[in-house]
Amino acid sequence: MDIGVVLVTFNRLDELKKTLRLYDRQTKPPRYVLVVDNHSTDGTDAFLAAWQDEPGPARRMALSLPENTGGSGGFHAGIKAALTLDADWIWLADDDAWPAENAFETLARFAQEHPELMAGTAALCTKNHDEARIALGHRCRVRRTPLGAQLVPAPQRCYEEPYFDVDTYSFVGALLRRSAVEKAGLPEKDFFIYADDFEHALRMRRQGRILCVPAADVFHRDNSGFSREASWRDYYETRNILITYRRHLGTWPAFVRGACRMLTACRSLSAGKVRVFAAAVRDAWRGRLGLHPVYRPGWRPEGRH
Repeated sequence: MDIGVVLVTFNRLDELKKTLRLYDRQTKPPRYVLVVDNHSTDGTDAFLAAWQDEPGPARRMALSLPENTGGSGGFHAGIKAALTLDADWIWLADDDAWPAENAFETLARFAQEHPELMAGTAALCTKNHDEARIALGHRCRVRRTPLGAQLVPAPQRCYEEPYFDVDTYSFVGALLRRSAVEKAGLPEKDFFIYADDFEHALRMRRQGRILCVPAADVFHRDNSGFSREASWRDYYETRNILITYRRHLGTWPAFVRGACRMLTACRSLSAGKVRVFAAAVRDAWRGRLGLHPVYRPGWRPEGRH
């Protein structure tokens, strides 16, 4: 199993340095490490220019983008470049996702020990840890309900098995078969941020099974959590998950999910949050992608600084 790494970074140089050291320490070194710099302004470009020339167990490459295209644009560009390189499997992760030193060895051993499974598998993924717990939201299944369908995290008991099937993965510790990506296509770059991984996984699922291998570990910083204050992030998370539902699960499940999102906004008692969520639901129904003219990175409600 030949593995190439695609790592997307933006203005987190300290985390990037720590993460790159972990790839150098892999007990099964990757064939290459490709860092996609999303137009960072914290010195990442200078660091990567020097890093590429340093010796290491894997080929080192950096792709600097002319503007910040968000995580979605970064993974789109990185995977597109990876399809021109020579590894049969493409590993995806953020700059603050830290693989265990034996992560690649564990996945390669699983593939070697289970050829009957691998023949029909489009992707593998890891167990993700968030501080002291398993981060269940990274690996989900489609659950059919009287209201249609919804994405739900695989339950914790699944992680006691040698492997289990999922329908979606996050781009944190996902290992994609290159030939399956060529058929499924690239991630939706115009999502900008959030749900590009879930949407892409549902396309990959049509190419074969997606197996989670709990023995392979990735540790990821938790940046989630509900806030009553409106944020530009609310817009993209809501819009993109509703578009994903509508594309892959159906109009009715998307409508139900949108209604639940609006209820959440109303319960926050924040007029700003209601406006952001309403804009996201409206644009999801219209199929509007790209950056919103108002809800751009760094936007805050009036009076918040």
